Amino acid sequence: MPTRSRLLVVAGLFAAGVAVTWLGVTHLAYTTGLAGTSGHLEVASCTWSTTGGHRYPHCHGVFRSNDGTVVRPDATVDHRLTVGDTVAVRRTASGSYELTGPGAVSGWLAVCLFGLAVLVLGATVASAAGGSSDLSRKLLLLLGALFAAMLVSALVGGVVGVAGAL
Repeated sequence: MPTRSRLLVVAGLFAAGVAVTWLGVTHLAYTTGLAGTSGHLEVASCTWSTTGGHRYPHCHGVFRSNDGTVVRPDATVDHRLTVGDTVAVRRTASGSYELTGPGAVSGWLAVCLFGLAVLVLGATVASAAGGSSDLSRKLLLLLGALFAAMLVSALVGGVVGVAGAL
């Protein structure tokens, strides 16, 4: 691959890796309870929207913080839930709501690992251009480990999600 094309590929991989990792880390901070206001949402109603041929759920209800200082009657969670359920959520800095629990943590962890894998892929492409086969081999091993961990995390999130739906 010519040097300019390789540089564009590496830059694109680094940009994508940083963006995906940042997205995952931000949401992971809320789902693990490291950020935001903890509380619960009492689901009063659910609606569906259609965009691009896909249907998306939106469940609405009252958010109450665990310490009782925040009550928001217009809270919305973009997940399929059952009317009447009360679910644990975190209120984000932007005013949206994130589900908490092992399924959400596993899912956002998988996104973080994918972003890191894209960053390592960029480093692998860059090191291959320099002719460093030893570094490339180590980066490929790291890449494989990241993808394996990502798949396990996604599997755990899926199993927890299915088990919770039963």
